[in-house]
Amino acid sequence: MTQQRADSLEFLHALGLLYCRAGHLERGLVFLLLAARMAPENVSILHSLADAFVETDAGTRAIASIDRIGEISKETDPDLARLRSRAHWLRGQEDQARDAFKAYLQARAAK
Repeated sequence: MTQQRADSLEFLHALGLLYCRAGHLERGLVFLLLAARMAPENVSILHSLADAFVETDAGTRAIASIDRIGEISKETDPDLARLRSRAHWLRGQEDQARDAFKAYLQARAAK
């Protein structure tokens, strides 16, 4: 990846995060989706994207992003279980949401 491409990727990611934090979730999603398109293997961008999907009530898309992170990353991140729990809850899958939240609490306690 060239330096210019890396800078563009970092800019899109940062801009997406800023828009999401400022409450402009749709705009933030656009920038995060562009960043994810440029670097589909970037765990940080996918994590931000999953978080934005949860905030916009797009549980199915959030779970897809979380699953992608699981395929790519070798490390286990307790925060992904929390996001998965919220995404399942949005989809109306309360039992799976509770199971994911229990996994989050156990992983956090172990850390």
